[in-house]
Amino acid sequence: MYSAIKKSISIIIDNPILTLSFVIYLIFLTLLLPKIFISQNLIIFALTIIVALLLTSAFFAGWLQMVKTAISNSKKEKKSDEEKIKEFIDIKNDFFVAIPVYILPLLGGIVLYIIMFSLIVAFNIKFANHFIGSLDFLVEKLNSIPKDTQGLQAFLEALPQEEILIIWYWQILFLFTIGLFNFFMMFWASALYYPQKCTTNPLSALKNSLLVIFKHPIKSFTLYLFILFLGFIFRTMGVFFSTNVILYFIFMILAIYFWVFVFVLIFDYYESRFYNHGDNGCNLLGENKTCD
Repeated sequence: MYSAIKKSISIIIDNPILTLSFVIYLIFLTLLLPKIFISQNLIIFALTIIVALLLTSAFFAGWLQMVKTAISNSKKEKKSDEEKIKEFIDIKNDFFVAIPVYILPLLGGIVLYIIMFSLIVAFNIKFANHFIGSLDFLVEKLNSIPKDTQGLQAFLEALPQEEILIIWYWQILFLFTIGLFNFFMMFWASALYYPQKCTTNPLSALKNSLLVIFKHPIKSFTLYLFILFLGFIFRTMGVFFSTNVILYFIFMILAIYFWVFVFVLIFDYYESRFYNHGDNGCNLLGENKTCD
């Protein structure tokens, strides 16, 4: 794990374009998302969601190929300045070359993820209402729930013990099921860009990613636990840093690097430990751009 972490950090440092392009995407997404929540027109609301999905699919179609190329380039040692410049140009070009190849598979994968996630949430609500208890007591008091942390804590402490237990059991149920779901979806994008056969079928990628997890459960779960641990640290930092504007700005920068690191780590971990390069001879991205 240490070598994978060290290599991922090195890849991010050597390829600042990964972080820069991710920031540009977040800026566009930040400008677009408010229109979804403030729109009163159903047609504009639907169109904005479609545009957001297409933007996300197009960006990650190219960006994940850049991650893949950066991982491949990291295996080369003692690179000259000319080679580094050529690698930078290749990575930048790969972004645009990969978009028409992967945008539809990624869009299909995102829609599939949303559908499965929604089904899990719906199942959890039905299960919890039947076996744990309803949260109607919270719905009735929704307008009186404080927005600040201290007020919210006081509000929860004033609730009867049985209602507090219901809230805790709901949280545990959702944390467990959604956490398990995300674990099984962890390698989906990696399996799409590192296919066992020359295909961009999102369902085939999902099948291959699940097979990897079932074949290597300990390695897969170790990686997932490490990512969860990092996420917990960042959420804790966010609570403390939110009290100061400057500190919160620093936290936002670190959060961007954190997500770029997570993507690079997952891709590199999958490629170096689970991917069989000998199975592929395809040419998805055109001349000299093979699946290998």
